[in-house]
Amino acid sequence: MERLKSMRKRLIFFVVAVALVFGVSVPTIELKTQSNRPFVPVLMYHHLQKEGTFDSKKYGGVIVDPERFEKQMLYLKAAGYHTITLEELRDFVLYNKPLPPKPIVITFDDGYLSNYTYAYPVLKKLGMKAAINIIVSYVPDEVNKQKPSVSVPHFTWEQAKEMSDSGVIEIESHTYDLHGYRSNGFKKIPMVMGPVIINGHLETMEEYRQRLYTDFLRSRKIIKEKIGRAPICLTYPFGAGNKISDEIARKVGFEMAFGIQEGVNYYGDNIMRLKRITVRDSDTGQDIVEKINKLSYGINFVPFLDFVSWRPFLGW
Repeated sequence: MERLKSMRKRLIFFVVAVALVFGVSVPTIELKTQSNRPFVPVLMYHHLQKEGTFDSKKYGGVIVDPERFEKQMLYLKAAGYHTITLEELRDFVLYNKPLPPKPIVITFDDGYLSNYTYAYPVLKKLGMKAAINIIVSYVPDEVNKQKPSVSVPHFTWEQAKEMSDSGVIEIESHTYDLHGYRSNGFKKIPMVMGPVIINGHLETMEEYRQRLYTDFLRSRKIIKEKIGRAPICLTYPFGAGNKISDEIARKVGFEMAFGIQEGVNYYGDNIMRLKRITVRDSDTGQDIVEKINKLSYGINFVPFLDFVSWRPFLGW
């Protein structure tokens, strides 16, 4: 506890010092001691690939070795964590419904074949659950083979249904095909964030809204058709959601949404801005637990600049 208090003091000193040196306004910092309140951490994974076959630093360390993933899961299970479903997370955040001790949600973004090959068997063996948020247009089938622009293989609909039917994996939406940046005439922005230039034309607000509606609805309908269960959760590409996208997501039937802001989730939080914790290849199981504990202590930032504009600089 004393260590965390000391860390908070150093952090405040650093932020103020930077503001004075560079002449920028100081961000608002919310310091909340919430560690005694029930909370749910959500882990964020992407692709799994054997160590030595890729440059981990090139991808920010988010590609995790399969053996390391298994060790992480074993550690969490031994530490008493219980994986819960997205419905359970939703009911906790909205209605404060009770959960098992040390609840945790495991998520994977994009829908890589490695999730089926490596993660699914480990989770099944350990009696754990996870949600995979798929980019629907990237899923290959007999008619539509893997997109040429997609360099890493994604699992098929048959494999997705197998995982879903097992009760181990929930298949959720990462949009149909909005996982990219486009210019709005001034800078490139995530495609969900606002009107962008398409075929040489800058969208009107109505066209922007219609594009989101068409994509979100299409992703949800296809998943329901292929899996037999409609997704309840939308994961925003690059974590880029806004009030308009939230409104449209709810309109087509989504009940919750993930971004990429680091943190844990409490009763009463914004259900369309659920926080997650990025897991990196360098993380041990103990590292993950330490991240959870630090974030649950409640050091939250309200940025002084538009968060989205920093994403390209940060490599997100």
